[in-house]
Amino acid sequence: MDPGPVPGSTKGASDVGKSLDVRIDRLLVGPIVSMMLALGIWVDGASADERDGRTIVERECAACHRLGPPAAATFERLLDRTAPDLFYAGTKFRREWLVDWLQDPMPIRYSGVVYLNHLGFEGGKDQIAIDTVQSCSAKLDRERAEAVTEYLMTLEDASMKTGVIEPGKKFSKPKALRLFRKQLPCIGCHTVQWGKRIMGGVSGPNLADAGNRLNPDWVYARIENPQHWDPKTWMPRVEMSHKKRELLTRFISSMKSPARLDLEKPDAVVQGPAVPMSAFVTREAANGSDPEKNYRLYCVQCHGSRGNGRGINDTVGGLSVSPKNHVYAEEMVQLSDEELGMAIAEGGDAVQKSGLMPPWGQTLSAQEINDLVLYLRQLCQCKAGG
Repeated sequence: MDPGPVPGSTKGASDVGKSLDVRIDRLLVGPIVSMMLALGIWVDGASADERDGRTIVERECAACHRLGPPAAATFERLLDRTAPDLFYAGTKFRREWLVDWLQDPMPIRYSGVVYLNHLGFEGGKDQIAIDTVQSCSAKLDRERAEAVTEYLMTLEDASMKTGVIEPGKKFSKPKALRLFRKQLPCIGCHTVQWGKRIMGGVSGPNLADAGNRLNPDWVYARIENPQHWDPKTWMPRVEMSHKKRELLTRFISSMKSPARLDLEKPDAVVQGPAVPMSAFVTREAANGSDPEKNYRLYCVQCHGSRGNGRGINDTVGGLSVSPKNHVYAEEMVQLSDEELGMAIAEGGDAVQKSGLMPPWGQTLSAQEINDLVLYLRQLCQCKAGG
């Protein structure tokens, strides 16, 4: 039965219904808003998680980057790496650079994260298959970039010493350049800028803007023990004094002008796809041959995937002395096994050859070095003395 209008009111039944709807809406608004906040949903429709740095990293970065240790410790796992490890990003990077880079990512390693996955071959030498080297696709707006940076800066290696490099301390740049180019093998793998000149190899990260990008204390620690940060890095551990390591760190940290590989080092790149892995190393062969794995990882960058001395670091302004051709028997027979082993372990200086040949004695075991010597004999199909 229709009760009619509410006593003392002129509202009809439809008005009463509307009034009840309004009261119910008001009763529900509070709980709904509370639920939205609890679920991390903003009133403007954007999820709070979309602005949370850790959530962004886990959703958008974890597919490519490792966010927790350990780093790749085998050759096979290294080949699967598609992006740098981030579990020590807060120790490694400068905050301001990271915020800017996340908004406009550009490749840092000319030859890709793992150079073996980006080799081309043209004109008798290895080159970088530039079309296969891609930068991070996640361009973030500034708010999200700052949120991601704040989270990444919490990912630190607590074992690294801080305060090792005193800011603003003067040093001799010409002396540091000599150390980088002549006394140590750094120039063979890394690009730097000196005035208007771009020089150096390309298998390692571009250091022309390292001063903007990297924490100097981390640079020092990386030089001191590269394998602490990446067990399968193709950067050798080189014994040197604190004074030299500090000078080298200050030189690298003074580099603040990014170089463009495609413009400055066109001889290092080739258009088109990468050479299939099977052309120079197969996973099956790598699984069964430690010397081949070590040769591909540490030696190919300079000596080439064919062992002919024409690796990707053999570029204009890179190696001032051409690497040894390991398949040229006429030269290889003139070197004894002892000399080959000494060159691998202690570097070129130990056998009166170029100091650009780095020492691998702190990276490889004595057995691994002996096995590499035998592998070189397989490449040249020769023995010492003929």
